[in-house]
Amino acid sequence: MDDKRISIKELRQQQARHWPEMHRASNPAILNIVRAGDRFIKETNAALQIYQLTGAEFDVLATLRRQEQPYQLSPTELCKAMLFSSGGLTKVLYRLQNARLILRPENPNDGRSLLVQLSPEGITLTGKLCATIAALHEKRIAKLSSAEQATLSQLLEKAFADEN
Repeated sequence: MDDKRISIKELRQQQARHWPEMHRASNPAILNIVRAGDRFIKETNAALQIYQLTGAEFDVLATLRRQEQPYQLSPTELCKAMLFSSGGLTKVLYRLQNARLILRPENPNDGRSLLVQLSPEGITLTGKLCATIAALHEKRIAKLSSAEQATLSQLLEKAFADEN
């Protein structure tokens, strides 16, 4: 994926020359976090498109896959466990069900609701996607030593500790 945007260094130089207030207000570390997150999301979405999945759909599959067998949750539990918000979850579930990646068995504890469960096809696909995403992670972090990776992780955890 070719990223034609200017570097953070160039962005900061432009700010310094033409918008000094923003230069003083913005933090290079935050700009780098935003840029890195944006690039990783774009790369991940490109990988998901190969399987005709959106990020939200992958999040549902990944959330189910990290549960104990039979990899199922109620829709309420699913919303609480996912990385994205619950808006549009029903639409995502319909699409995944139509793609045969999830099943919707009856909830034995509540006859009015259905559970969300990974299908065998969904289990296979999440395995493939795990390998793809692991390769993306490795590509992005490979330039850092193990110690640098650990330091980066610790620093980000510290910076965003109030979010957990």
